[in-house]
Amino acid sequence: MRRRSFTVAVDAVVAGAVAFVTACGAPPSGSATSTASVASTSSSAASSSAASATATCGPGGSPGVQSGPVDASFVSGSAGWLLDETFNDCTQHGTVAVYKTTDGGLKWTKVTAPAAPWGGGPVTSPDSVSAVLFANAKDGWAYGPALWATHNGGASWHQVSTHGYEVYSMAATGTSVLAAFDGCGEAGPACENPETFKVETAEVHTDTWRAVPGAAGKGTASLSAQAGTAYAFRLVSSPPPVYLGLLTGPANGSRAWHAEATPCAQGAIADSAATASHVLLACALLGAHPATTHLYSSTNSGATWKQFATLGLYDGASVIEETPNGTLLAGGIYGIELSRNGGRTWTSPVVDTSPAIGGGSGIMAALTTNADGYLIAWENAVWITRDGGRTWKQVKVG
Repeated sequence: MRRRSFTVAVDAVVAGAVAFVTACGAPPSGSATSTASVASTSSSAASSSAASATATCGPGGSPGVQSGPVDASFVSGSAGWLLDETFNDCTQHGTVAVYKTTDGGLKWTKVTAPAAPWGGGPVTSPDSVSAVLFANAKDGWAYGPALWATHNGGASWHQVSTHGYEVYSMAATGTSVLAAFDGCGEAGPACENPETFKVETAEVHTDTWRAVPGAAGKGTASLSAQAGTAYAFRLVSSPPPVYLGLLTGPANGSRAWHAEATPCAQGAIADSAATASHVLLACALLGAHPATTHLYSSTNSGATWKQFATLGLYDGASVIEETPNGTLLAGGIYGIELSRNGGRTWTSPVVDTSPAIGGGSGIMAALTTNADGYLIAWENAVWITRDGGRTWKQVKVG
């Protein structure tokens, strides 16, 4: 299963990237217990509040409501889930909805959602979510900054306590799911300085989380995983100089993770794992538009890297993917690029001419099989491909 990777920006924020802005409590000091534990929160009325944005900004004002798709997770070429949000600019209140597809995204059906508010606005609550991940047809999670879980395919959800931490990134592979817990968030008086993270793992069908040995430190971490191996790309931006490193090891935490170096300087960064040992990395030094984006590949789990292409993406990369047959996808705001010859030549699909992409929407995209894939223009529209990205079809959600 392939999972879209997060974009990390150092000197600038990539448009459309989710910012988790929450009040941050200090992590429990000296605690030897796991970060995550099952909370007693119930979510029986999960999706009933998805249309409550009716307030106005004042006499004669507009509700300022915005809504649309923000994230998706596929466990096969046909089965997937999509997270949709509705946000009221006037009241700073948002809700989430979840949709499911069994035909590769042609048709989406609304299903039960966690009883969590939207977590991607300028002000969020500790129980809110902004992303979704499924490991299989039954086990899934909504997260960022909170953590909600389902083990019955989304029929019901329950909140998992993070004990004051924020879930920054998640990945799943085989029987294991991983979460990067951020110890600080967007800076508050109670937050640690510098920012810290730790990675925990659980079997996908449980809520029993445990720390991964060797997978913690300063900064934040973006996770990727394939075939039992996991990667945490670690960003340390304060204090300077900026440092991007890599921690890697077994996804189930059976051995301590070890560190590897990366070739990236500061800027926009995207990553993904194509196989257990084959890792892709996109790095861009922000400041110019387009930003020169260097693409790297490692076939030995990050021990060494080889640059294989350079692209001019507007604000760097927010996604980089590779299918089993070698099709490459890289993209950011304003569109995606595809290569079928190892990065020697690239083409832009016609989806880039749509108003949503032309307006600079943030992009979530993945090629889930050699033929199947999806693209979300953040809060705008969803496209699917059935021919490896050669053609794309916009589909209606809901």
